[in-house]
Amino acid sequence: MLIPTQVKSLRQYFYPCLGGILGGISVSTHFWLVFMPISLFILWKGSERKIANFLWGFFFVLISHSWLFDLHPLTWLGFSWLASLIIALSILLFCAFLGGILVYLWGLLVEIILWKEDVFKIKILPLTVKVFFLSLIWGIGELILSQTPFFWIGLGESLIPGDIYLAGLARWIGASGLCVLQILIGFWIFFSQGRWERKLHFKKIFLLGLLVIIFLHLFGGLITPIKRNYEYPVAIWQTNIPTREKLKINDEFIKEKLSIAQQYALSNKAKILVAPEGTLSNNFYLSQGIKVNTLAGGFRNSNNELRSSLLGFQIGDKSFTSFIDKNRLVPIGEKIPRFLNSFSRGLSAVGGIQPGSDSRLFDPKFTPPLAVAICYEISDGLKIRKAVNSGAKLIVTSANLDPYPAKLYNQFLSLARLRSIENKKNNLLVSNTGPSGLVQDDGKIIQLLDLKVEQNKIVFPNFSSEKTFYTKFGDKPILCLFLFFMGLNIFWKIN
Repeated sequence: MLIPTQVKSLRQYFYPCLGGILGGISVSTHFWLVFMPISLFILWKGSERKIANFLWGFFFVLISHSWLFDLHPLTWLGFSWLASLIIALSILLFCAFLGGILVYLWGLLVEIILWKEDVFKIKILPLTVKVFFLSLIWGIGELILSQTPFFWIGLGESLIPGDIYLAGLARWIGASGLCVLQILIGFWIFFSQGRWERKLHFKKIFLLGLLVIIFLHLFGGLITPIKRNYEYPVAIWQTNIPTREKLKINDEFIKEKLSIAQQYALSNKAKILVAPEGTLSNNFYLSQGIKVNTLAGGFRNSNNELRSSLLGFQIGDKSFTSFIDKNRLVPIGEKIPRFLNSFSRGLSAVGGIQPGSDSRLFDPKFTPPLAVAICYEISDGLKIRKAVNSGAKLIVTSANLDPYPAKLYNQFLSLARLRSIENKKNNLLVSNTGPSGLVQDDGKIIQLLDLKVEQNKIVFPNFSSEKTFYTKFGDKPILCLFLFFMGLNIFWKIN
C-alpha cells in the first residue's frame, strides 16, 4: 500500500509525463484545441521542479517525433535488422533527450526569475513582465533552433489544423510569436486555476484572458475574400516511388513516367510541370528534349560534390538549364560528419550530399520568381520570408517523405500552411508519396491529392506580390519586445 508521500512523489513524475504526451499528440492535429492548453498548463504547474521540466520536454518530443522510428528497417541499406532497430531507437531517444534538456534549461530560468517568491502574491504588473519575458525566451529559443538542422517542428507551427484562426496571426508575428502566445495561454490557465484553488479572486483574470483570446481569434481570422486566378495552370506529378525501391529503378523507367506526365500537362494546357524531390538521377539526360517547361527534383554534380536540387527545364532542353540546391540537409540521413564518411554514406538512398546556397529565391525565367523549400527546408520560415521579401510570388515545396507515416505528413502540411499564412502566398506542394496539392495564402487547403498514389493533377496557383507585416519586418518586433521585457526585469531586480 502506498503512503501519501509516495503518492505525491508519483504525481510529480506522472503529471509532467502526461503533459508532454498530450502536447506531443496535439502537434499538427485537431486535438491541439484541447490537449495543448492542458499540456502547457501542466508545464507551468510543475515549472519550479527541474525533473518535471525535463520529463515534459522528453515526452513531448518522443511523441511528436515518434515518426523517426519508421526509419526502421534499414536492411535495404545493408544494416542488420537488429542494428537498424538500435539506430532508429537511438535517434528518437536522442532527440527526446535533447528536448528534455532544453525544457529543463528553460525551467531553470523560470525558477530564477519567477519562483523566488510566491507567484500568487506577486503584483500583477511585475508578474506580467516576468511571464512575458519567460514566454519570449521560449519563442526566441525556437527561432534560434529553427536556424539549425536539428529542428523540425515546435510549438509555433503545431497549432494547424487545430486552431487555424489563431494561426492567422502568423502574418503579423510569425511562428515565434505564435509560440509566445501559446506559452502565455498556458500560464493564464495555470494562474486562474491556482487562484481558484487558493480561494483568491480569479474571475476577473479568467474573464479578461478569455476576452483577449476571443479577440485574437477574431483578429487572426479576419480575412478578405480571395479571388482565384485560373490563368496559370500547373501540372503536379506525385510519383509515388518508394525510397527503398529507388536504387533498383533506372532512367528509362523514369523517362517513360515523365513522358506520361508531360502528355497530361500538355493536354491540359499547363504552363509548367512540377515533380517532387529526388525524381531525376544525377546526369539525367532526355535525348528528345523536354516538351513542357518543367521543375523537377533531382541531383546534380558541382565541383565533384553531389547536390539535391530543384532542376529547371525549358521546352526543348535535354538537360537542366537552371537549378536551386537544397541548403538544409537531414543530419545523418543526407549529411554525416566527415569522420564517419568511411563507415557510412548516411541513412538514405543517396548519402553524402553537400548543401547549396542558403538563398531560397529561384527565378528559372519561365515562371515568376519562386520561394523554394526542398523537404526539410519547410521548417525554416526565415529563409522563406527572405525569398518572398526579395520578390518571390509563389512558394514551391518539393519533398520526399517516404517511408514515414501519416504523422509526419500532417506535420509537413502544418508547416507548409503556416509558411503560406506568414507571407500571404500560395504554396504549391509536390511530394513523392504526398502530401501534394495547393495551399491558399490564408493557409486553407484548396486541393490535396490522395497519399501514396501515383497521380497527375492540374492546380491553379495565384502569384502575388503582396507582403505581410511579418514578411516585411520578420521577427524584429519579437526581438524588440524581448529586449524591452529583459530591461524591465533588470530594472525591477535592481530596485
